[in-house]
Amino acid sequence: MKYLKIITPFFMLLTMSCASQNIDKSFDSIKYEARTRGSMTLINVDAKEVSYKLPKKEGVYELSKEQLRSLNELVSLIKLTEIADLKAATNNRATDMALIGKIVIVLKGKKYVSSSFDAGNPPKELKKLEDLLYSLIKK
Repeated sequence: MKYLKIITPFFMLLTMSCASQNIDKSFDSIKYEARTRGSMTLINVDAKEVSYKLPKKEGVYELSKEQLRSLNELVSLIKLTEIADLKAATNNRATDMALIGKIVIVLKGKKYVSSSFDAGNPPKELKKLEDLLYSLIKK
């Protein structure tokens, strides 16, 4: 019985600590922008919905819990403090052969802006996030 009195508070504290860590990793918003002369793609995501604007299509819809979980998981894997220093794999955007891509993640009110990259070919650390963002608008 004495052990139960000692162990129970420990597990309660551990559970509350893990739950607060999950909340801390959720993002406020994610903005993806890809543009060049005459063409632009915008994808905005917050905790409830996705809005997007493509050259010939735009819309808004609610995120599912699974989509939100996937986004949170991918954002938690990115070292946000280093996002501005990530190197792009190619530089076709310099000659208008590719749209200029950029991702902005807002977490706890702080904005993290990626370095620019060729849309469709971001730094490897951002590739899964870009792919997921594009998959959200292909409903």
